[in-house]
Amino acid sequence: MKFPSLVKLPKNKKFNVKPRHYDPIKDDIEQRISKIKNEKKKKLFINKFDNPTELEILKPGNLQLLLFLLLSLVFVGWLYYGNIIFILLVIIPLIYFYKLNKKN
Repeated sequence: MKFPSLVKLPKNKKFNVKPRHYDPIKDDIEQRISKIKNEKKKKLFINKFDNPTELEILKPGNLQLLLFLLLSLVFVGWLYYGNIIFILLVIIPLIYFYKLNKKN
């Protein structure tokens, strides 16, 4: 009967040996497939930067940068103006949308 203890004793190690078999035909096929995949990735990489679409403009990296800039501007505004900046953050967009709706 085993008693519980605070010290954990190491157990016997088990070896997990998998036999290997070299198949030259299979190896050649895998190399060809990987070469074709790499060529496709290079073509996609080149085409992606030649014609940027509108969806690529709002990638997660760009959104993080935009959010960081917005939060840093709010922080600097808070340091400069105080708590009034939070009221202005609500009022300024409302005035802007009111003027847009008034023109239409």
